[in-house]
Amino acid sequence: MADPGVQRSAARASDSGSSTTAGIPTAVYYPKCLHEQPVFAGTSAWGELPESEKAKRIIERVRDTVRGGSALSEGLESEPGVFSKLYVNMVRAGEIGGSLDQTLTRLANYLERSKALKESVINALIYPAILIVMVLGALLVLMVFVVPQFVPMFKDMNVELPLITEVVLFVSIGLRDWWWLFATLIVGGILLLRNQLATPAKRLRFDAWLLTARVIGPLTSKLETARLARTLGTLLKNGVPLLTALGISRNVLGNSALAESLATASEEVKTGGGLAFALGHSKRFPKLAIQMISVGEESGALDEMLLKVADTFDIEAKNTVDRMLAALVPVMTVIMTVVVGLIMMAILVPIMSVSGSIQ
Repeated sequence: MADPGVQRSAARASDSGSSTTAGIPTAVYYPKCLHEQPVFAGTSAWGELPESEKAKRIIERVRDTVRGGSALSEGLESEPGVFSKLYVNMVRAGEIGGSLDQTLTRLANYLERSKALKESVINALIYPAILIVMVLGALLVLMVFVVPQFVPMFKDMNVELPLITEVVLFVSIGLRDWWWLFATLIVGGILLLRNQLATPAKRLRFDAWLLTARVIGPLTSKLETARLARTLGTLLKNGVPLLTALGISRNVLGNSALAESLATASEEVKTGGGLAFALGHSKRFPKLAIQMISVGEESGALDEMLLKVADTFDIEAKNTVDRMLAALVPVMTVIMTVVVGLIMMAILVPIMSVSGSIQ
């Protein structure tokens, strides 16, 4: 698993050094004048970055590799699991094209935009997650500790209880006496699901179903499309060939069904087909994205259009999350009110029935 924090810091540090040389192709410059080259200046500053000790050691090893006369991409590649293939290939393309400073700037921007999108979604989900936990916690306390207190009273009344009261008492006593069984079933179910999803074929079916889900499907599609378009556009912008960029971009997709569709599209592109046409075959990518990519191919500005696709679907994903959250709060409030109302009705109906018969 690549370390995004180290990657962002390395890109920014290298960029700060490499941008000091105007008009000098970096790929040619630093092998000849190692101790005066901008990459060396940038890597010297890496050790001062506010990272963990582990990150500092990694960066120092890359710096030493560059000092030894190797290319920056070779130094990054010598740290497997830290710098992703996308990262290494973009740096290598920048070295070959003599535009390492621009490449590192784009790379840092790419990583920061990807991080910002991920954090915006996570931050947006914090409040509803807390709300759901509090609602479930309140209902659990009510059912486990409060409702069972009425069982002896109902027995003393010696009256026939309504169905709703019997159901509530049954669930309440079951949660109180058999909580360990419910906990075991929940944990076992989660572990079983994780084990099933570890199988590629079952994971593929699950991810394909996820894309068709009513609420989460469109959001997943938008997030993955934004990630793919930004990755592919950034790679193409830095001179990476399309087929190589497609292979690298496949690794950034979290949905295996979309990754499979991209692999199939890559095979079609290899035989001479257009990217938009190939992606459209799967019917898994948004139509708007396919149309924009088609326009980019026809105008000869595919890299720029892919970045516009990424910006468009970043905004779409954020708006979708905002709408979901706006609807979630009142929905949770209504559910909480209905459930608590049913519980209170189950408790009060027998009491009111006995009171009425006494009068």
